[in-house]
Amino acid sequence: MSKYIVELHTIGKDYTGQMLKNAKALAQSLHDRGFQVIGEHKGFTESHTIMVDLTETPLKDGSNVEETLEDANIIINRNLLSWDKKRGRDYRTPGGIRLGTSETTRLGMKESEMDAIVEFITRVVMKEEDVKKVAADVSEFKKDYQKVHYAFDTETEAYAHLRFM
Repeated sequence: MSKYIVELHTIGKDYTGQMLKNAKALAQSLHDRGFQVIGEHKGFTESHTIMVDLTETPLKDGSNVEETLEDANIIINRNLLSWDKKRGRDYRTPGGIRLGTSETTRLGMKESEMDAIVEFITRVVMKEEDVKKVAADVSEFKKDYQKVHYAFDTETEAYAHLRFM
């Protein structure tokens, strides 16, 4: 049996459980700050992902939010919402975004960190703060999350396997 299968069987339940807790905390925190999180009546999510309708925010669509948050060192995905086609939207200007908690959980973040992440998102999307200032704050925040968790080898630098040009 491979090391990764053993690792999954050993710590997978804890990892997936924390991912779900983080996703629910992320969704609730977004909702509490006025974002239209999809699925409120069902507890927002039963997985590691959540969807947010951005059409009533200052940035208006998922593409703008995706690009602006990336400039603030926050990576999310634009996402079509089920009613977007009827409203004349397509993949270039979808009404929503999708956020996931697999990476943040793998870096050791828990529910309280989800609230901090949402505060960064709020500063960019709702308050339209200077993106460079938020990017610097995000970089400072991320300094404490540089080790891989939920793995046998937790001393590995989180992004040691990547080579950036």
